[in-house]
Amino acid sequence: MPAPAARGAERKNSISSLEKALDILDYLERTGSPRGVRAIETDTGIPKATAQRLLEVLESRGFVRKHNGKYALWVGTVHLARSFRASDGLTRNALPVMRALMELSEETCSLYVRQGLERILVERVESPHPLRFRTPIGERLPLHIGASGLVLCAAMPDPELDAYISSLEVVRLAEGTVLSPEALLERIRAVRRDGFAIGVGERLEGVSSVAAPVDTRDQGIIAAINVAGPSTRLDAQKLERLSIEIRGAARELSDAYAHSQF
Repeated sequence: MPAPAARGAERKNSISSLEKALDILDYLERTGSPRGVRAIETDTGIPKATAQRLLEVLESRGFVRKHNGKYALWVGTVHLARSFRASDGLTRNALPVMRALMELSEETCSLYVRQGLERILVERVESPHPLRFRTPIGERLPLHIGASGLVLCAAMPDPELDAYISSLEVVRLAEGTVLSPEALLERIRAVRRDGFAIGVGERLEGVSSVAAPVDTRDQGIIAAINVAGPSTRLDAQKLERLSIEIRGAARELSDAYAHSQF
């Protein structure tokens, strides 16, 4: 039987290998295109030999595929995404609420959750209009731009929020406005005060959105629910009206999610 020190070292090595394998998957997801082992080593800092060994394991499990000497995500990751959407209580409870909100607004309704310093689209109900706002499920977007991002920023503790805003270089909106750190903080404080956020031409020119937090009693704010569409259809008056509806939808989703946990 291995000595305790040896078992501890073995466990530490296993955890390190797991972290590196996840780093590789995350890297391939972010790049969105096949990468060779040398590029993976350069961009992630994982030694080539270690990366090659881990890629071979991931390939054997169907999480990556090798083609022409380069690696890309493969079908095993699709199964994980499908399982998440089938088993996650938040997205399951969100769908009927989002459908009702889409029918009311006739615009695309989306659900975002925060991961680190990004927001990820986890569910979407599309507008019936041919001209509509569309972001792929799984897309990673910045926290500090757009109505949903501001809602999730508003949930951050002040020290974390201050550190995040201090790390930003230039905050330039799609329609050309440059926001100072002070102006960005003021917008986030307004979200905390009002309980919703409105964005016009922020991430994409000609697109407007309104979002509200899904605030749970036990876990705090876990998501942002959002309605977005062309600014020609979502004028200031409609955005104000939808700000009332979306706050009601967020409360409904919060209640449904809380009851599903018992």
